[in-house]
Amino acid sequence: MKKSIIILTISLFILSCNKKNENFQKKVELIEKPLSLKEIKDINSIVETIIIQDSLKVLKSNEYTNFLCHDLRRLPIDIPEKQDNGLVLPPAPGRIYLTDLLNERINDEIFFTTKDSSNIIAQNSKSSKFIIDKSILKNINSTSFEKENAKQKKGENYRFYEMTIPIFSLDNQKAYVELGYHCGTLCGHGKAIYLKKINGKWIIVKKFGTWIS
Repeated sequence: MKKSIIILTISLFILSCNKKNENFQKKVELIEKPLSLKEIKDINSIVETIIIQDSLKVLKSNEYTNFLCHDLRRLPIDIPEKQDNGLVLPPAPGRIYLTDLLNERINDEIFFTTKDSSNIIAQNSKSSKFIIDKSILKNINSTSFEKENAKQKKGENYRFYEMTIPIFSLDNQKAYVELGYHCGTLCGHGKAIYLKKINGKWIIVKKFGTWIS
């Protein structure tokens, strides 16, 4: 009898834990907000702009082509915290500090202002992945990060670009993107790209290297 009671108690405990875990997962899913149609249109336009203006050799018409990951990933934005010694540690790989975005000057002008701060942070709650539109994919050699990562683990050759989901200003007229190129263990580089919408079209106004392998 005691044994049955113990088994029943353990079973109820496990069911309770599973239920809590399911509820937690649902809350996490609810936090992530979908992108608006305007944001989707702007992101696809920015992808096309970077392919053309940064001369990415990913078009099927190119004689020598690379691949572009069709799945863009969100670039998480953090607020830096001072350590006990007063120093601020660099952001973790694949993340960026809000202050780094706000401090960037382009043509003697602050690109993102403090008015953009809350909107930039709010983008942490937007979709974590974005799939490039089919109208663009039909003209380029596309791949996925998972597929290329599998090649890396198998020791196979790979050469691909991966792009982050753009970070937008409050008025949606400015954007920031990180672009990475991977072509081997000791081959690759990264870029920070700033874009501005001028006369309804996205234009790269500044870019610089962020890492090299």
